[in-house]
Amino acid sequence: MTNAFYAVDEKKKIQTLQGVEALEGFENYEPTVSVSTQLVIAPSEGPRWVHISVKDNGNGISQNVLDKIFQPFFTTKPTGQGTGLGLSMSYDIITKGHGGKIQVVTEDGKGAEFIIQMPVYS
Repeated sequence: MTNAFYAVDEKKKIQTLQGVEALEGFENYEPTVSVSTQLVIAPSEGPRWVHISVKDNGNGISQNVLDKIFQPFFTTKPTGQGTGLGLSMSYDIITKGHGGKIQVVTEDGKGAEFIIQMPVYS
């Protein structure tokens, strides 16, 4: 979620520094980060899953960066503003620790969505 807030803040800074004209179509840009949850129950006696979505309307994630975001110590933030461990640790906790999945959906210039799927054990 911290990365989502960082992404929308960066987009707002670019708009402010370059002027609204530089970002055609973003005259009324409002930074937005949303979080939603959903309990998914399989039709048969399969496992239940919880889906957690964190979505922003920042600049999106380029394919070059997307290929590296879960690597330890990888960061796009300036020196001193990020360790590059947040997504790496999150990935390990979700997938290895809980048997879950994490998916990233992104569109250049429009934002990114991280979808976390975790099994629910009773």
